[in-house]
Amino acid sequence: MDFYYGRNSGNSARAAFGLFESGAPFDPRQLNIKANQNREPAYLAINPMGKIPALVDEGIVLWESNAINWYVAERYPTSGLLPDSIEGRAAVQRWLFFQTAHMSPGCVPVFRATDPRLRAAFGEPDARDVERGRTELERFLPVLDRQLEGRDWLERRFSVADIAHTPHLVMLAGGGFDLSAYPRLAAWLERVQARPGWRKASELIYGSASCSGEVPQRAGKGCRGGDLPGGTGSWAALSSIATVT
Repeated sequence: MDFYYGRNSGNSARAAFGLFESGAPFDPRQLNIKANQNREPAYLAINPMGKIPALVDEGIVLWESNAINWYVAERYPTSGLLPDSIEGRAAVQRWLFFQTAHMSPGCVPVFRATDPRLRAAFGEPDARDVERGRTELERFLPVLDRQLEGRDWLERRFSVADIAHTPHLVMLAGGGFDLSAYPRLAAWLERVQARPGWRKASELIYGSASCSGEVPQRAGKGCRGGDLPGGTGSWAALSSIATVT
């Protein structure tokens, strides 16, 4: 598997978390977004939108982090990232839609406003977007908090549902958002960040297990696929794969 990602990308972190939790062997391929590598023809042949992340596995080409994680969970069923029953899978899938439609649109403008690194990267967000984000979070954070009553994970057993919600909530809390009104969710966030899979994903994408500090030039240590190829080697590999797919 070849996994294409960008630094400081919550969507990339989501897919990386799923890959590490599944135990799948993969080669991490970093794209330099500032250099517009995601807009070059070789990568557009993989994802015509030019967005990250993407996964290439023996002729299968996927983008969208939740689709990547669902595929990996199906491919490696012993990881236990999906329930066995139809009912259980439907319940997990509900949380994937909830994350993409409600939680992430609320989180993103808020953490872009509160995290200095993200402000430097993306500029100051529109104040109206930030206010709308906060309003959305007031509606939807209680939903997660209530769901976690009497359980450690969203669907009792750790699954791709928990993976889906982790990166943007970590980034939200890392930007200083106060989760004290949601104690069950705050405890869940501590549990999920303690998982080895998240710590490895965080190191790969953010450069540290806590999503803070300087981002190193090389990452990926601990990937079953090996260390991250540096510099042009990573991009050269993409060109050959894109030709095949």
